[in-house]
Amino acid sequence: MSKKNDPISQNDNDEQFWDLTDQFIGLANQLGQDEVDLGKIGAAMLYAASRFNVFAVAVSSVDKEQYAQDMDEVMEYLTKQFRHMLGGNLRDFRDNYKTYIQTADETGTAGN
Repeated sequence: MSKKNDPISQNDNDEQFWDLTDQFIGLANQLGQDEVDLGKIGAAMLYAASRFNVFAVAVSSVDKEQYAQDMDEVMEYLTKQFRHMLGGNLRDFRDNYKTYIQTADETGTAGN
């Protein structure tokens, strides 16, 4: 997979990337308010992300042979990106837990 055809490339200063991220999180939060299990929402988002990324790689490939040749590299790249993003978000929540997660005692209500 060449960097030129990298469908996942991102930049910390990419406003469109962050706007799209906010839209996906907003949808997930909305679904969570509809009493859908948060674990199920997360699993569905993971599946959708993997499915869409495979589609993006396939349509950016010259042909089926190039796609097949790039599969291992794509797997490595996407796995590395996910681990990097997950690690960053885990540390962010650890460092900002009280800001992001309010307990029933703090809000005066029970539940999320």
